[in-house]
Amino acid sequence: MEIATFKKMFSVFEQSDDETISLWADVANTFLKESWALSGKTFEHAHLLLTAHLLHLATKVNSGSENGTTGVVASASQGSVSVSFSTPQTSNGWQYWLSTSPYGLQLWALLKQLSAGGFYIGGLPERKAVKKVGGVWL
Repeated sequence: MEIATFKKMFSVFEQSDDETISLWADVANTFLKESWALSGKTFEHAHLLLTAHLLHLATKVNSGSENGTTGVVASASQGSVSVSFSTPQTSNGWQYWLSTSPYGLQLWALLKQLSAGGFYIGGLPERKAVKKVGGVWL
């Protein structure tokens, strides 16, 4: 990953040192792997988004501003201070975790778009193909 590209794309992290960005980019590699469904520029973009997501969460925690509140502000009041947050509808922990930052939401949208027809997982690559009459794989 090009750190200069990362800083240009996510200017909020311009002041972050290169070593920290590189560390979180390595962590992002444990979550995302390049494959036939996620490759080339799309993989690079997804990797940048996940790195930004991880760095955003780490920055929140390290700055002491992480107090369990995530999501979009749904309502706020002033007298006696009351704020409520809403998060997108999620169906699993991965989606909820991605919904905790704007970068994660973008990544979630990208992955959802790529998986619209479903993902093929495991087995032989030719099993992704279509069967001919008689059950022979094309």
